[in-house]
Amino acid sequence: MKIFYFLLLVFSISFYSFKNSASKSDGSSLFKIERSKDGNQIFYNAHTVSENKLDIENPITIFWIRKTEGGAIKPLTWIQQRYAYGLHYTKISETSAQFHFVSYDKRSFTLKKDKKDCFRVFTNLNNNEVLVEKIFIQIDGGSFWIPKISHVKLYTKEQATGKEMIEIIKP
Repeated sequence: MKIFYFLLLVFSISFYSFKNSASKSDGSSLFKIERSKDGNQIFYNAHTVSENKLDIENPITIFWIRKTEGGAIKPLTWIQQRYAYGLHYTKISETSAQFHFVSYDKRSFTLKKDKKDCFRVFTNLNNNEVLVEKIFIQIDGGSFWIPKISHVKLYTKEQATGKEMIEIIKP
């Protein structure tokens, strides 16, 4: 029984620490994912150890803002982290990180500084490097384990011109 209370205490402290770090509005926001299923959003924030250095153990922090639960901030579940919205890093340094989503390895992304010296996420679209702003997932049924996704919209912006572009991906 003492172990149960100890684990409960550890979980409570770690969630409190996560909630406070995830709710900071310090300019570390990279992009978000929205889904047609509900108003909940998944945010991806740069996780730094100093203003100019990424945390090489975990360069991006991911969390939910659950609008269906009064705006509660929650971490991804283990399943969501491993099979849906988590990231697989292929290269990490103090100044950049290359990754793809665990659920879609056909597109790579790079976390690095932009022209304004802020960490942002980039990908390639039509042989041009573009800034990722938002991802929208259209879910049209299916099940928890196998959702039917008709398309994904990748909202981007050309860094040089500021031109906004939307790529529609059919998985």
